[in-house]
Amino acid sequence: MEIPPQVLVEFTCKNQPKPSLPTEWALCGEREDRLELLKLSTFALIITPGDPHLVISSGCATRLFEALEVGAVPVVLGEQVQLPYQDMLQWNEAALVVPKPRVTEVHFLLRSLSDSDLLAMRRQGRFLWETYFSTADSIFNTVLAMIRTRIQIPAAPIREEAAAEIPHRSGKAAGTDPNMADNGDLDLGPVETEPPYASPKYLRNFTLTVTDFYRSWNSAPGPFHLFPHTPFDPVLPSEAKFLGSGTGFRPIGGGAGGSGKEFQAALGGNVPREQFTVVMLTYEREEVLMNSLERLNGLPYLNKVVVVWNSPKLPSEDLLWPDIGVPIMVVRTEKNSLNNRFLPWNEIETEAILSIDDDAHLRHDEIMFGFRVWREARDRIVGFPGRYHAWDIPHQSWLYNSNYSCELSMVLTGAAFFHKYYAYLYSYVMPQAIRDMVDEYINCEDIAMNFLVSHITRKPPIKVTSRWTFRCPGCPQALSHDDSHFHERHKCINFFVKVYGYMPLLYTQFRVDSVLFKTRLPHDKTKCFKFI
Repeated sequence: MEIPPQVLVEFTCKNQPKPSLPTEWALCGEREDRLELLKLSTFALIITPGDPHLVISSGCATRLFEALEVGAVPVVLGEQVQLPYQDMLQWNEAALVVPKPRVTEVHFLLRSLSDSDLLAMRRQGRFLWETYFSTADSIFNTVLAMIRTRIQIPAAPIREEAAAEIPHRSGKAAGTDPNMADNGDLDLGPVETEPPYASPKYLRNFTLTVTDFYRSWNSAPGPFHLFPHTPFDPVLPSEAKFLGSGTGFRPIGGGAGGSGKEFQAALGGNVPREQFTVVMLTYEREEVLMNSLERLNGLPYLNKVVVVWNSPKLPSEDLLWPDIGVPIMVVRTEKNSLNNRFLPWNEIETEAILSIDDDAHLRHDEIMFGFRVWREARDRIVGFPGRYHAWDIPHQSWLYNSNYSCELSMVLTGAAFFHKYYAYLYSYVMPQAIRDMVDEYINCEDIAMNFLVSHITRKPPIKVTSRWTFRCPGCPQALSHDDSHFHERHKCINFFVKVYGYMPLLYTQFRVDSVLFKTRLPHDKTKCFKFI
């Protein structure tokens, strides 16, 4: 039996109505009472003033903001209405605007919306309110951003974290681990160290033009969003030239594609000379760290290694660091925190960051394949170990699950590529309560990053290749083997959901494998694999 929808319409006020225009509906009751009623509502009907010369009134704006605040979908009656910053914000993703002559169709239109559409609109509406209208500071910043965008003044750059380098001695010649470098007939690309060249630096933190208007970021054009820039626009290499009046370009002297050998030996694409930075977090495991650094010797397209030294104790004075052909920057942190993994260090000059644990065990061909995949999906987390979340029906809560599954919703940042822009958002924009919980449990920073990226992009991560032995053999047992580790991660997921107000993680069954990647295929697992 279908339950008829409930509609509340009040034509009289229990107390003195708020002053209003002669042609508009007055606001009744106190703000707290209206919010309590809206919390129980799916939609909020907003009737614009009858005067056709008015595009909006203070009463309509108040109703609009109150609906967004509590997650009700505004339904605005009035064809002449202009919502705040209408030329900048995509209101169609958070509200319904219906001309008054079509008022008889409103009931049908509302019933045609699916639950998933309603959830998306309520989430987007809450996001707009929190970002642009919730406080005096956000309103002031929004006005400044709007003015700045219209007169084409670049946004101020987000500050980078100054890296306090720990002096260290390099002198130990790095060997070559046969398990890392024996790639058969595969040519992974040149080791770009002789002569060295500079990777195209990540400059989107400093440059911004009106040409970004067609870019979308969190449902608002990039230049207007309070985040000062959009990071995923193509960066033209210095040797590129435009082709005619279109947007395509090719390197000077470039050919028409290439066969498998040429493709494997060069990156190609729109940024043919690009590198990545390895960020490795470590804590008082010098031998494990040295072994991991040695395994990076000869890795193509590696720009630099940033070792985040999370221990209050400095490295041993007699410790010899391996010479792997690229700079190794050892950064001292103010405190032991897993959040340090995602600080936007000023020493990171590339867009691509490979976050990797000091005990991770990856072959060079796997790393290179992951880098290639990330270059095709620069707004996603691309990595190796996949995990997923699940709903616990008996306890009515979310669970973290590391069991094998055909689906995943997270990629652990112990071995994953992501864009440097997310380091800014994680450290300076993401709610502080999330970073505080990471520090409290000394856990869950990877879950927090997955929440953040999925919340912003509304896309799941991408898992590449299939690793059956991810951790290095012989390394000390990691904290993740402790049962308490998983209980804490359950708590983290549920707490993060409360902070965001919804579950941002998205499931995917998509996985990217190289046709040249040699892996074992257990008979009970091949049915789930997605090969590209």
